[in-house]
Amino acid sequence: MQRLIRFGRFALLASAVAVAQPAFAQAARASGTVTVNRYLTYNAAAKTVALTLVAGQGSANGGMSFNGGFSGNQTITIPAGWTVSWQFTNQDAVPHSAVVLRDSMPLPAEPQGPAIPRAYTAHLTDGLPTNGTDATTFVAAPAGAYVIACGVPGHALSGMWIRLVVASGAAAPSYRM
Repeated sequence: MQRLIRFGRFALLASAVAVAQPAFAQAARASGTVTVNRYLTYNAAAKTVALTLVAGQGSANGGMSFNGGFSGNQTITIPAGWTVSWQFTNQDAVPHSAVVLRDSMPLPAEPQGPAIPRAYTAHLTDGLPTNGTDATTFVAAPAGAYVIACGVPGHALSGMWIRLVVASGAAAPSYRM
């Protein structure tokens, strides 16, 4: 049974709304994609993670942040062996980059290379300019405690880093803000 619902000059068939919402939900379930937050989605069947990293988002820590996090106040957990694809964007007025390092304090003034192969952006030490983007894909292994830090000299020491945990016992990725 269809019912016409009027909103001023506009009309909508009630049955169309009832059918469209479940169809959308079914499509999301069929794809297997789970959204954790606006920065992290994953597909458990494929063991893949899509991570968005935004450098300089907002004014937190003077722009020295990833997704608004700094000095380790955010933690991303990825099951060991899963494939991570990240999309990096620099929204700050100064150049930034990203690299996965071992969680060992103090962080280096200038990172030499990633702790996980391929887990870094282009222009690691000179950074990507405002609105610059880069993408990379890597396998989250081995299990351990890491940080995602800016590779521009001095930026990680200024707090531009968040935590990354590669966990052998994790059933699914998570993002604690």
